[in-house]
Amino acid sequence: MKKIVVLVVCLLVMGTGAFALEKAAGGGVLLNYTFQGGSESFDGYSFKWTFNRASFGGFAFFGISQYVELNLAFVYKAGDLEVEGGGYVPIESTSALTFGVYGKYPIPMSDRVVLFPTGGLDFELNLEDSWKELWNDLWIRAGLGIDFFLTDTIFLRSHLVYGAVVPLGGTDIHPDVGHGILVKAGIGFMF
Repeated sequence: MKKIVVLVVCLLVMGTGAFALEKAAGGGVLLNYTFQGGSESFDGYSFKWTFNRASFGGFAFFGISQYVELNLAFVYKAGDLEVEGGGYVPIESTSALTFGVYGKYPIPMSDRVVLFPTGGLDFELNLEDSWKELWNDLWIRAGLGIDFFLTDTIFLRSHLVYGAVVPLGGTDIHPDVGHGILVKAGIGFMF
């Protein structure tokens, strides 16, 4: 009886796609724009501020099955911190590494085009010491991707995802949860 139960469980797991053979790897370029703000109190004076920033760089992806993908990116981040009332605070640009995991559900549209809703988490780690409270982030994102197959194993990939950013910084500055859009374009290979 135990053997039958184990066999049934194995067949159910295999039927879910957890052991899908479609694995892929690739890379490309990305562009991210973030809208964020916060409020501070200093010596009895309260003020609000905004920190809008752009990131650009390169990324690599590793599809460990047709439903799960790991991402790694190197980005350069630059932005302006504007204090309520019109003042600007100079913020040094920085570079960061991004680590992510996404789920996706492929929907074949034709022999060459696969559309996939996607969602997941990205963690951005600042590589420099300055302003870590503004640069270290946890992203929760969802959106849509599309693969266009040039051959049976080579494809072009693009993503358009939107998400919320949760700051993971220090204690001096207290950013609010922000939001932003991420666009990716690249090439991939199935094996």
